[in-house]
Amino acid sequence: MYKLLTSNINQKIKWEEIIILSFLFMCNPPIVGLSGLIFYYMFKKNQSKSNYYLFFVCIALYLGAINATKEPGTGGDQFRYCLAYLNVPKLGFWKSLIYIYGNEYDMNPYKTNISGEFMNGVFNYVGYYITFGKYCLFAFLYTFIEYMLIFTGLYKFCQSLKQPHIPIVCGVLIISFFYLFFQYTLHIQKQFFAQAIIMYVIGSVSYKGKMNKKLWLLTAVAVFTHASMILFVPFLYLDVLKRALNKQSLVLIALFFVCLIILGPAMAGSIVSGDSASGGLSYGLNRIASSQGHDDGFGLNMQQVVVIGIPMALILIKKLWFYRKSLTSNEAFVLNIVFLLFLAVAAMFNQPLAQYRYFMMAFAFMPFVYPFAFDNIGMRNTFLRALSFVMIVWFYYQFELIIYNYCPIWNIVFTPPLGILFGYGWDF
Repeated sequence: MYKLLTSNINQKIKWEEIIILSFLFMCNPPIVGLSGLIFYYMFKKNQSKSNYYLFFVCIALYLGAINATKEPGTGGDQFRYCLAYLNVPKLGFWKSLIYIYGNEYDMNPYKTNISGEFMNGVFNYVGYYITFGKYCLFAFLYTFIEYMLIFTGLYKFCQSLKQPHIPIVCGVLIISFFYLFFQYTLHIQKQFFAQAIIMYVIGSVSYKGKMNKKLWLLTAVAVFTHASMILFVPFLYLDVLKRALNKQSLVLIALFFVCLIILGPAMAGSIVSGDSASGGLSYGLNRIASSQGHDDGFGLNMQQVVVIGIPMALILIKKLWFYRKSLTSNEAFVLNIVFLLFLAVAAMFNQPLAQYRYFMMAFAFMPFVYPFAFDNIGMRNTFLRALSFVMIVWFYYQFELIIYNYCPIWNIVFTPPLGILFGYGWDF
């Protein structure tokens, strides 16, 4: 069922070559290095696995260098994450698992319970020492790993697509230069990194056809990085979602799932109040139980729903309802997950905070869904190339309009990524 049409995934990666060439990329102005990289990969077919990974590494390094210049500010989520990182030598390993937000220690220095999202403490502790206590290097490394997880998951997923080269290259460019996704990678740090892990897992399962111990371990890491990732656990476990569903099964699963989402807060509240949950599970259930009516002043952005959500939903309906027989098992698996994610967002009408946070998760699925906009390969590739071009142009046009502060746009265009990182990287 999971037979690959074209695949170079089992080739060995030439890491020495990648390291040398990516260093050269970091030493060249983006107007030269990035432009040349994109042009080469856009029009050069039949790349080896090493070549694809070189492309992934260079793009992730560039984005990491830009993100290293993002100012944490004096409030908000990133500021609290930054403080937690800087508190590592004062708190040590154990307390880093307790105080995953830096300002918590000053408010209550006597906490003893490990956070339900303790993996952030692990990342901070390990990251602090391997980045020498330099926050800009930590932001750089954190961003690099996050994008590499998504790129690798996408690469694995695309292996069974017909002529996967353009879906891989353009998919990487679409998610990389989607400014809304980029601006939140450090701001909503826990959620976006946790989802990057899940995207790797989903891509791996679509390729392998099943979960293994490594993937379950990574899923656990994602859940204990951000509790919202628990939504994806049943999707990864249920074999019924790993194939194209008939119309009756699709409707029944959709109705059951919507009812579960609507009733979820009340059910979670009953479990927690009955003291039948503990540890990380209790933390996750408490988050679900308190989600009803929880509002942080933001909500679902209808412009984003129209521009991003509706087109993706139409593609899903087209493929899962009208052309489901043309889907391979790995394609159906990913599309089923995105379909249920959208249903979850729709069903969270009384959970404003959860609703817009889960809608943001659709961003990372864009390169997984857009290749199905057209069945004709020529039209598909033209569409993906055009969308990539729009994303890149819009990224640079929008860059200085982003509400967060980075280095000037002049530098991300003309300063080599190494110069961006060490010349403009934000540090305390």
